[in-house]
Amino acid sequence: MKLGKIISMVGGDGEFSYQRMGVLQASAIKRLEPLMAEAVKQMSLPKQVPLHIADFGCSTGRNSISYMNFIVKCIIDRYLEADENNGHVTCMPEMLVSFMDLPGNDFNNLVQLLASEAKNAKDLAGSVNGANVGRASNYFSAMMGGSFYNRLLPKESMHFVISTFSLHWMSQIPATLTDKSSPLYNEGRSWILGGNPTIAREFAQQSMLDLDNFLDSRSAEMVPGGIVFASFISRHDAANPENQVNPECHHYVSLGPDFENAWNDLIDDGVITTETRDTYNLPMYCRSKEEVEAAIIKCGAFDIQYLQSPVDVNVCPEDELMRMLQFPKSFATFLSAWVRAMSGPSIEANMGRHNTDELFIRYQRRLRARATSLLSDCKAQQEYKIFTFTVLHVALKRNVFSTYSNQ
Repeated sequence: MKLGKIISMVGGDGEFSYQRMGVLQASAIKRLEPLMAEAVKQMSLPKQVPLHIADFGCSTGRNSISYMNFIVKCIIDRYLEADENNGHVTCMPEMLVSFMDLPGNDFNNLVQLLASEAKNAKDLAGSVNGANVGRASNYFSAMMGGSFYNRLLPKESMHFVISTFSLHWMSQIPATLTDKSSPLYNEGRSWILGGNPTIAREFAQQSMLDLDNFLDSRSAEMVPGGIVFASFISRHDAANPENQVNPECHHYVSLGPDFENAWNDLIDDGVITTETRDTYNLPMYCRSKEEVEAAIIKCGAFDIQYLQSPVDVNVCPEDELMRMLQFPKSFATFLSAWVRAMSGPSIEANMGRHNTDELFIRYQRRLRARATSLLSDCKAQQEYKIFTFTVLHVALKRNVFSTYSNQ
């Protein structure tokens, strides 16, 4: 099943919208600023040409605009520093920021946010020794709907590319996994977490093809010396792709047993059939560092500036989580809405709005029951890492040796 037209975050600003529920991702992205700044330092500065930046996976925009403003500031600082070292001031190139996501993305919300930013932003254009140094944060912007697993931009037109918390989403689900006659039919679950290793390896093959296509496409679009910075959900266990998170932590994660059992409740209540559940597969695969490194080497167009080992990132402070757990109902309401903001559109495309509502009602019940069971167990509360994710950060520099591919 190809997902380009159906997978997206929930748009608008309603109860389940990513606009409201992306607050935890915003916390994680804020921590990336030192790595973003370091990536900008590795970029070769163009002279007297428009400087083109792109975000692949911008979603509904608020988080994307925030880190784009930061990146633009870092680039401005680099030009100012270069001018000081050279002893003179030159005009800073105009900047174009392209916001990219799948066609189903809520670009209207992004447009409104950009318009609000432009209206309220202070004019940061200034002068150094009386000379104009550029437009500062008033960059030009553009939007494009398309899969970042394909070519989206002209050859050698990009200077800095960023993708945050997007590359773990897949371009499609292998057809064998939803074919009832196939030995790889993913029966009895909605994801590969803790499931059949053979089926997980099928996911892995599709995920590696996706990453190959992403790197080949960016290699054609990047200028020599351009930078790709990416941060996405990863995993520690390189050998066993079914261990999308640590096996001992399966019951802690938001898409673990509580989520799977909510599907079972839906079937037990006669709302959907088992086939409806089995033909849905969460289109997400957490790559290991080894898988990512192998794809970069295979591409051959990039030099690795840094490729960190996966790190566990807690996007919600522990004291805040402890406070939330004291109120099981509100905790369950928040967490189910947060998961729905990310996974809801693909589930809804599979079984409709009503059944999706019913699924998250049952998921919310299970989350409330779990939080209630934790009230009297302080140790279990501390071990409940529901908002902790394994994340991989990578920065790549387009080298000058490889030839343009025909992507």
